[in-house]
Amino acid sequence: MKKPLLALCLTMNVISLNACAEHTEPPTIEAVFVGQPLKLIDDQGQCTLVKPDQSRTKLDMEWPCSFSLDEHQKLRVETFNGIPIFSVWRVEHMPAPSRDCLNKMQAIRQIQGHLEVAPVSLSASCGWGGDQKMYVAPFTW
Repeated sequence: MKKPLLALCLTMNVISLNACAEHTEPPTIEAVFVGQPLKLIDDQGQCTLVKPDQSRTKLDMEWPCSFSLDEHQKLRVETFNGIPIFSVWRVEHMPAPSRDCLNKMQAIRQIQGHLEVAPVSLSASCGWGGDQKMYVAPFTW
C-alpha cells in the first residue's frame, strides 16, 4: 500500500515541477537606463526598443522580450571602460520532450551620447543573465 502512494506522490511532484518549469514570468518592458526611461514594445511581432525621444529601434528578436534585471529587480547595467551597457533577452523553450531553449540576447550601450545596439548573441541556455563578458564581447572596442 505504501508503494502506490509513494508512486503517486512522486508523479505529482514531477507534474508540479514541469508546470513550474513551463511557467514564465511576464516580461519586464520598462526600465530606466542612465536616468532615461526605456520601453520594449511589440511592433508587428518584433521586439522594439522605445527611447526617451519616442524613437524606435527594432531589435533582432521576436516578441516577447525582456530587459535583464539585477537581484533588486532593477535594470542590470554593466560598465566597461566607463561605458554603461544593458541587455534585452528572449528565451524560447523548445517543444517537448526537449528541455532545451534558444536564448537570444542583445547588448545595448550608451556611447558618445547615443545608444548603440550590438548584434544578437545566441545560446542554448534556458536562463537569463550571464556574466559581464556577454555584455561586452558583442561590441568592437
